[in-house]
Amino acid sequence: MAGVRKGGRYGTAVNMYSVAVLTLPAALPDTSVSVGKLVYRLRADPLPPDAGKPIYLPSGRRPRMSQCSVDPAFAEAAVTDKVVRMTAEAKAGWRLHGHHMIGWIGERRPYEEIVRLAETMTAILGEFPAPPTHVHPWVNMG
Repeated sequence: MAGVRKGGRYGTAVNMYSVAVLTLPAALPDTSVSVGKLVYRLRADPLPPDAGKPIYLPSGRRPRMSQCSVDPAFAEAAVTDKVVRMTAEAKAGWRLHGHHMIGWIGERRPYEEIVRLAETMTAILGEFPAPPTHVHPWVNMG
């Protein structure tokens, strides 16, 4: 997959990514977490629509990380220090979009690295809080 930024001082920039997509059993609030280096040249964070401005995770953190969510309460519960650390160690970014989790790493990668990305995404999902036995406020039942 390619991310393209047109115009600007340096003309068109094309950034290549390898992507994995997981289908989720239920929709979760649109949320994203990314290593900043992955999207820096695009000059735009991979934000969910209507999510507001990104939150840059604690200053001094390396690598630089950002997060954004349409549901701040969900993000607070789901995007823990461990989830941020797992994302940073994978040098990845991910986004929840409806019934999907989309993850990306820089450059075109071999199949084995894309599988590792999908495994990391699955582990990250495993860190999210378990839904209660009654209707979960974060799940879109429609």
